[in-house]
Amino acid sequence: MRIGILGDNKSVLAFGALGVETFGVSGQNELLEAIQKIKAMDFVILLITEDIAQNYEQTIRDLFQETLPACLVIPGVNKDSSKAKEGLKKILERALGSENFIN
Repeated sequence: MRIGILGDNKSVLAFGALGVETFGVSGQNELLEAIQKIKAMDFVILLITEDIAQNYEQTIRDLFQETLPACLVIPGVNKDSSKAKEGLKKILERALGSENFIN
């Protein structure tokens, strides 16, 4: 199972040590190059940091329309917003059938 992460360089750094394919980007051009690479590879899961998801929503929208990879927005190190946490909580609630398991 191939897992990747798309985000700012600082946020994706530690994931490389875990065997996750990292795509650190700092601008629109790097993001477009990373998306081309991601589409060419067979990822099952793609983690996207919240700041990239918010700042480049139009650019990455088609990634969310595909069946695979499953795209999950996660909090990054640059800012802490509850949107990504709430999204992950909803996914876990659906998977586990109850919010009692994740509080």
